[in-house]
Amino acid sequence: MICSLEAWKYIYSLIFVLNLGVVCQTTFRYTDTPRFLDTGQGYNVTVHRGQKAELACKVENIGPKEVAWVKKPNPFPIAIDTEIFDPAMKNIRINHERHSHNSQSWNLVIEHAQPSDSGVYECQVTSKTPLSFDINLHVLDSPLILEPSIDIVDVKDNKIVNLYDPLTLTCNSTGSRGPPDAIDWFFEGNLVTNRDQHWKGRILITKRVHEEHPFSLLSDLVISRTEMGDQGRYICRSTTYTDPTSSMPTISAEVMILNTKKTQRRRDDVSKLEQKERFVENSGPRVGSDILTFFMFVIAGLIQLENG
Repeated sequence: MICSLEAWKYIYSLIFVLNLGVVCQTTFRYTDTPRFLDTGQGYNVTVHRGQKAELACKVENIGPKEVAWVKKPNPFPIAIDTEIFDPAMKNIRINHERHSHNSQSWNLVIEHAQPSDSGVYECQVTSKTPLSFDINLHVLDSPLILEPSIDIVDVKDNKIVNLYDPLTLTCNSTGSRGPPDAIDWFFEGNLVTNRDQHWKGRILITKRVHEEHPFSLLSDLVISRTEMGDQGRYICRSTTYTDPTSSMPTISAEVMILNTKKTQRRRDDVSKLEQKERFVENSGPRVGSDILTFFMFVIAGLIQLENG
């Protein structure tokens, strides 16, 4: 009788919990003892409802053994290696990362954590000798609320670009309970859009949620080829549709366009004029001296003719 995949998973979990130890015949013997490494996280993790909770587990010299996660007091693993065994926990995954040839991490990630996810989680290494440590997760029954903020990245007061060069402005807006729904760009009080003839075919506006800060929304305003008419004040404004009464701050930046070609032509003209002036200054005295010498020869010749 061939067992189903679910049955085999259950049998494997049972063997693991009872520490029966399934030993495979290999051509080598792994002698190094596994040990846990410090992750810097500590043994207590606190998050707000709806946040992501990541419980770190880093192991050195894992060898042929495996890492499992257990939520106490249930003795059965919820995950072994990267395989999830508890179908009720649909919001979890294992973030596996290899740091070196003998150091790896198996972090238990709980997306959109809820108070019911609170408890003691145990990271175990499959071995005849028990090797484990506990992490206490506390999920607060309240959402994380931040002070709304907005910023144009890497621009303090103004930004200077050369005429015809591309221009990119990045707006970073953070909401109080989550990322804003939208970010709009304005130029001199008017909405920046591709439907406007001034911008048509020259701009691209994108938005994305910040990878490291899920409450922040990023928007890029990309002008592929700047014109002198693009010089002026740009405003970034964010909007949250679920809470239209919330006051979201705005931020602005002044953009200056330098006409480098016109400036270069002026510099070239000035340089040519200076060269002419220097030429006249240098050649003037020499030319005057040559003319004076010529007239002196003429006068001397006339005197000789009269005396002769």
